[in-house]
Amino acid sequence: MAKLTNELSWSRTRMSTLKTCRRQYYYQYYQKWGGWGWDAPEESRQAYFFSKMTNLPMLVGHAVHETIKRVLTDLRDFNEVRLEDPGLYLRKNFLTKTWKDAEQELWRKSVKNHPPVFELYYQRQPSPAALKQMGANAAEAIATFLGSDFYIELMKDNKSDWLAVDPEPSFDESTKLKLKGRTIWALPDFARRKDGKCEIWDWKTGRKNEHDELQLLSYALYARDTWGFTPEDIRVFGYYLKNNEIVEYPCNGERMEFIEAEIDRNFETLQGLLTDIPGNVPKDKNEAFPMIEDLSTCDQCFYRQLCDR
Repeated sequence: MAKLTNELSWSRTRMSTLKTCRRQYYYQYYQKWGGWGWDAPEESRQAYFFSKMTNLPMLVGHAVHETIKRVLTDLRDFNEVRLEDPGLYLRKNFLTKTWKDAEQELWRKSVKNHPPVFELYYQRQPSPAALKQMGANAAEAIATFLGSDFYIELMKDNKSDWLAVDPEPSFDESTKLKLKGRTIWALPDFARRKDGKCEIWDWKTGRKNEHDELQLLSYALYARDTWGFTPEDIRVFGYYLKNNEIVEYPCNGERMEFIEAEIDRNFETLQGLLTDIPGNVPKDKNEAFPMIEDLSTCDQCFYRQLCDR
C-alpha cells in the first residue's frame, strides 16, 4: 500500500475552514496529519481526535445523505427499494447509534468508527424534546425526497443513464480530479444523463448559503473532466430538502472560467501559508495561523480544547 502524503489540495470545505479561522485550518489540515498512528506525537493525536468529531447538524446531514444513497443504490441495482422504512433506517443506523456510541465514549476504542459528538463532549446536551425534534426533522427530509416529483422521475429512469450515486473519494492518482496538476476534491451526490445533458444534484439539509454555487460548479468541473461534457451540456441543482426547494445554478463556459480562476486564487492563498510549497510544509503556527479574536466562533469549534477556550 502506497504511503499517504499530505498534499496541498482544494475543496470548498477547506477554503471555508480557512476563512472561518486559520488556527482551526492548521489543526485540520496539518497538525492532525499522522495522528492516527500508534507512534504519533500527542499534539497530532489530539488534533486527529477532534477532526473526527461531529455535531448534531452534521450528523443529520450525514444520515440524510447516507439514507438517500442507500435508496438510490437499491433502485440502481435492484430496481426497487429494499428498505421497508427509510426514516426508521436513518434514525436507528445513524442518529441513535452515533449518539449512544458517543454517550458510552466508544471513541476511546476507535475514534474513526465511533466519532465523538460535540454536544456530549463539551457538555452542550440538548433536551430530550430537542433531540426528538432533530430526529423528526431528519426523517421529514427523507419523506420530502421520497415524496417529490423528482424521485418519482428517478424511479422511472433508465438506470444505465445514472453516472454517480454519492461516490466514495479515490486516492488513486489516476482517478483524481486534477486542475493544472493539482488535486481538486469535488464529488457530486448524484449525477445522470438526461436529454443529452449531464445533471448534477446536491442534497442540502440546511439553508442556502453563498458557497453552494461554488461547490456545484466544482462538481461541474468533475463532470467535464470525468465524463467529457461541455459546460453548456451540464446542469447543476441544489435540492434544499428543508423547504422542498430545487434551485438550478447557471453553468456555462463563463461560469467554468470563473470557478477555475477562483481555484487558482485559492491555491495562491494556500501556498502563501507554506515555507515549502512542493512539500506542503506550513509556516509557523503562531505566525501564519493565529487564533481568531471572535470568541463566538470558538464557542462552536471542535478544536476549542486545544486553544484552551
